[in-house]
Amino acid sequence: MIEIVETTRADDAAWRDYTGRNPEARLFHDRRWGDVIEKAYGHRTVHLAAKRGGRIVGVLPVTDVKSALLGRALISGAFAVAGGALADDDEALGALCGRAHDMGRELGVKYVELRGGGAPANTVWVAKSGIHAAFVRELPATEDGLIPWLPKNRRAQVKKAMRIESEHGASLRSGGTPEEFQPLYAESLRNLGTPVPPMALFREIMTAFADSAEITLCMKDGAPIAGVLSFWHGGSVAPYYIGGTAEARALFAYDYLYFSLMKEAIARGVRIFDYGRSKIGSTHFDTKTYWGFAPTPVVYQVGLVRAKELPNLSGANPKFALISDVWKRLPLPVANLAGPILARHLA
Repeated sequence: MIEIVETTRADDAAWRDYTGRNPEARLFHDRRWGDVIEKAYGHRTVHLAAKRGGRIVGVLPVTDVKSALLGRALISGAFAVAGGALADDDEALGALCGRAHDMGRELGVKYVELRGGGAPANTVWVAKSGIHAAFVRELPATEDGLIPWLPKNRRAQVKKAMRIESEHGASLRSGGTPEEFQPLYAESLRNLGTPVPPMALFREIMTAFADSAEITLCMKDGAPIAGVLSFWHGGSVAPYYIGGTAEARALFAYDYLYFSLMKEAIARGVRIFDYGRSKIGSTHFDTKTYWGFAPTPVVYQVGLVRAKELPNLSGANPKFALISDVWKRLPLPVANLAGPILARHLA
């Protein structure tokens, strides 16, 4: 007999134990991610658990996102690339997904989106695919094997990027702060036509995930020109946020940061490099293939409630393509001021 409960802080240890031993668990199943999103954006996360005989046999965090732009939705995981239900068996999976969909109806949301995991084979859930791909690859065992591990046409690019130290006096600095990183990320997102998250998001991440989040900066002339915020989680490293100035791009600072992170992972005995997801056909998608990473299709499950069709926030949607094009043209101070206001509505 399966019981679905909304867990509380009293269940923290049991939740952590379950996700810690489930190989499909992602960073965004960590209860701390829900705390970060609530503090930074004001959206509450409900942590559902399936219990059998009082023992957790499945979990599903769902965030109640109230967006003035897109309408209300339940999302797992919100403001993330992964999430969804983790379950020991089909009975637990069906009960968790069923409860999430029922919550959506009770709250009057447009849809419920599970960004990962499975869903029962019924007409309630529709697979959403063909939009994103994930890129994960095992690193070589030693640093000496890293250059040969790269595709031949990428080796020259990396060697050029690593000359940023000798030819331009740049250097790496770990332990960067949100105040140093967020402006770099803001400039990059403006250039991509995307609103930047508020400073509060990065402050909350670095506080909540002090044991696993790290900001590494590329310094030049005493100032940061590029930075990456990475998560070290479950035997992998994920460069989740990266940004920099126009100068950084000209000096191949992004390649410098990525390659240096790969070397650091090998030094720490971490073998899995999680390059994250990218929209199929995008520049980021192509860049990751150039590094030798093979794309893996990303499939989300969507349960329509009031909506009549699947949500589409991609550039293929003319409405969002137009907004993105306008955003790229905004003066940076204007984009930095308006971006955090809009970002909370774009989960």
